[in-house]
Amino acid sequence: MIKDIYPLQAQFRSGEPVRIAVELEPAASGARLEIAVGRLDRVLLRMNEDLTFHRNGEALGEAAPFTLTIELPGIEAAFDGFGVDADLLDEQGLLLDTSSTAFDVVDDWRRSTRYGFLSDFADADRGDAEDVKWLNKLHINLVQFYDWMYKHDELVPENNAYTDLMGRELCLDVVREKTALCHEYGMKAFAYGAVYAASKPFAARHPEWALYQSDGKPYDFIGIFTIMNIEASSPWHGHIIDQYRRAVEEVGFDGIHMDTYGFPKTGNSRLDGESRIVRLEEHFPQLIDDTKAALSKVSPDIGLIFNNVGNWPVGAVAAANQEAVYVEVWKPYERYHHIRQIIREAQLAGGGKPVILAAYLAPFRTEADPARAYWGGLLLTSIIAAHGAYHLLAGESQSLLTQAYYADYSPAGADFAAALRKYCDFQIRYANLLYDASLRDVSMTHADGDNLEYVFDGLNYSTYGEAGKVWTVIRESERFKTVSFVNLSGQSEDYWNEGKASPVAVSGIAVRMLLEREPVGVFAASPDDRLGRPQQLAYRLTDSLRGVTLEVEVPALSVWTLLWVEMG
Repeated sequence: MIKDIYPLQAQFRSGEPVRIAVELEPAASGARLEIAVGRLDRVLLRMNEDLTFHRNGEALGEAAPFTLTIELPGIEAAFDGFGVDADLLDEQGLLLDTSSTAFDVVDDWRRSTRYGFLSDFADADRGDAEDVKWLNKLHINLVQFYDWMYKHDELVPENNAYTDLMGRELCLDVVREKTALCHEYGMKAFAYGAVYAASKPFAARHPEWALYQSDGKPYDFIGIFTIMNIEASSPWHGHIIDQYRRAVEEVGFDGIHMDTYGFPKTGNSRLDGESRIVRLEEHFPQLIDDTKAALSKVSPDIGLIFNNVGNWPVGAVAAANQEAVYVEVWKPYERYHHIRQIIREAQLAGGGKPVILAAYLAPFRTEADPARAYWGGLLLTSIIAAHGAYHLLAGESQSLLTQAYYADYSPAGADFAAALRKYCDFQIRYANLLYDASLRDVSMTHADGDNLEYVFDGLNYSTYGEAGKVWTVIRESERFKTVSFVNLSGQSEDYWNEGKASPVAVSGIAVRMLLEREPVGVFAASPDDRLGRPQQLAYRLTDSLRGVTLEVEVPALSVWTLLWVEMG
């Protein structure tokens, strides 16, 4: 009888009232809705709604589904996640239905950058809000407007109707409409804009602006684009920044997705008639910083995200003036432990900036068995979140990215779309356990071998994501000790971009954990069980060779379970 429940914004600002929508089927006379808002294991607020009447006081019709909007008082927080649990009860207090969602509160959207995409901007898309509503239910707060532009060297078209360089017929009014719709849902709209791609006619008019190969030919991309010289001394540098400015001023974008293609890494400049080598990683940081400086004059809250294709050149650009460290994952980063490696390197290089992985899942396009794509998708999303990063995957209306050209997205399928919502709710509900920058990954130094800080008795596990085992991701802060159990049992290989078999359920996971002081409590939660709600676990403290040890048994593991110990 609870059809759906979700926040009415992707993210709420500190102190802002929080609005939750509950879609309900007609309820029996005397039915009531109980709402509990919690942070981790603690209930902060309870509310009751009598469903005999609409909120405007009129009697409820027998066959009229309706949406109830619950408004919660504003919460002051720098960055915190909360769960919302709704129970529908009859007049005797018996449970009729139950559902859950989550929301987060931030003082700055940069603290948590959940990235999604839109790519359909034809006139036929006018008035269609389902895509943005879907992104809102996934708590996506940043939306990349992929290939919205007229040309890569002339982003904003002169006419409302235009054809892009890939032959798609687009409508500027629809782009503006989608931008405004994102703003209604508390999302930031980022305009795609490649940093160095120009149309062939433009490059022909400005040959000295181009970047050349060692054989003297200009760099070409897919036969449509010429790669331009991004050096500050090149006129292209100022030209593309001016195009970004126009996108912000004239269309209403909140930021720029500064795309690259992973090549060239070096090229030859012909500025002023002289040939010299240009190493692009030396010039990307200045392009980012100059873009930020120019666009901040237009909009002080402007955002930038730069694409490190194939994890290059993260070390050179992570510290530049941008909002996150964004990596598009390609071979040879092909195994699960490579995902961990990329995230850790990006977190270190970024100095606390959020990390986003664009890891496109080909199985949703290529797998004959949808179930294998389903399990592969859940496992990868779990692994990325368990390491404290965000996964760019979803966009449009219940669709997913399976390749680099976003306009060729693939349907998620009803089952995976429903599961993905649960996993996104889970990540937001436990944001303070997954995305706290003070958490340190100690998986490789505190378990296995001679390490006795964490012992998993009788469990076939791996600290670095081996196939056929349970991956234990261990992260600590002064306040929390956390273990994510990601179930790779039953898998014969560890390639992240391959379909996967259904994980073999694991039960009886016994954990022993060395403690420095008394715990407040021990808890577990999973997006696969109990609607992601927390469960308090019984534990005991014993004396061991190296000090006080906590012993606890974790509930049965399906795909992903998060265990945490709150310290006194």
